[in-house]
Amino acid sequence: MKIQLPLFLALSLSVLNGCASQAHRQTALTATRYGAPPEVVRKMERGDRLALADLGLLAQAHVPDDDVLAYMRQTNVSYRLKTAEIDQLRAQGVSDRIIDYLLTTPVRVVRPFRGYVRGRAWYHGFGHGGFGHGYYGHGFGHGRSHHGGRH
Repeated sequence: MKIQLPLFLALSLSVLNGCASQAHRQTALTATRYGAPPEVVRKMERGDRLALADLGLLAQAHVPDDDVLAYMRQTNVSYRLKTAEIDQLRAQGVSDRIIDYLLTTPVRVVRPFRGYVRGRAWYHGFGHGGFGHGYYGHGFGHGRSHHGGRH
């Protein structure tokens, strides 16, 4: 029985990995049908992050937004855009739907939780950040006497 459990786990992981890569391959195949450049298609087959220039190339090849958005959701990559980059994407023909998605990805991508509560005090990292003062959280190693007890 003990030998079967690791074998089962290994098979389960390979099946899950196969599903993810199959979805990437399907999206890459769609991009190929629309005439996307081979270097972008290879990135999509591997599940790599698409550069902003790649999104412009996909838009110029008229790959449907739904397929591009599905790929970006599968890869779960965060983008932080500057105004000049947004203007460049629009000039390349990238749709507002994709740009809106790119602008909201920092919110959608899950960040690791860095704080914790001990007793009735909130600790955030090592005492730095937005929760460094107040009842819930003088930070790690900062007691009530921090700054002389006055804020």
